[in-house]
Amino acid sequence: MFIGIDQSLTGFSLTALSSTDPTQHRTSVYKSPYFGIERLVDIRQWLEEQFVSLEKAGNTINDIAMEGTVLASQAALVLGELSATVRLTIYDYFDDDRKFPLKVPPMTLKKYAAGKGNAKKQEMLLQIYKNFGLEFTDDNAADAYALARLVSKNSSTQVQKAVVEQMSDL
Repeated sequence: MFIGIDQSLTGFSLTALSSTDPTQHRTSVYKSPYFGIERLVDIRQWLEEQFVSLEKAGNTINDIAMEGTVLASQAALVLGELSATVRLTIYDYFDDDRKFPLKVPPMTLKKYAAGKGNAKKQEMLLQIYKNFGLEFTDDNAADAYALARLVSKNSSTQVQKAVVEQMSDL
């Protein structure tokens, strides 16, 4: 199973993608009712529960990718806190190489999923439908799915293959 995490304060999303069939996935979007440190604690607990639930169902988590943060955004500090919370949760939960998730820059994720690094949210949703045959109504869920596909090294186009190769070199 491959995990893709799109951390967002307004719609945190996780996809668990089958190792054998990339059309088989479980994608969840979580909207915490809290703010500040309470939201970070809540998201940490939710994320841990997702890992426990997947493993109790007999799944093995092979690898994890998470979207990197945009440092130039107005919310960079808050998003940095969220990113650190996610990374610490993963680090504390796993005891092997999975401790270190693949951090995928937003432009790289867009290039993988939509073929270009400056794709808008609606274009990402459309291209994920066209490329992978899955329809998402939430852009966070679509991003989490694309992250799981990327970390699974599943690619069907030349652009996707190039991005997978680029990310494998890191």
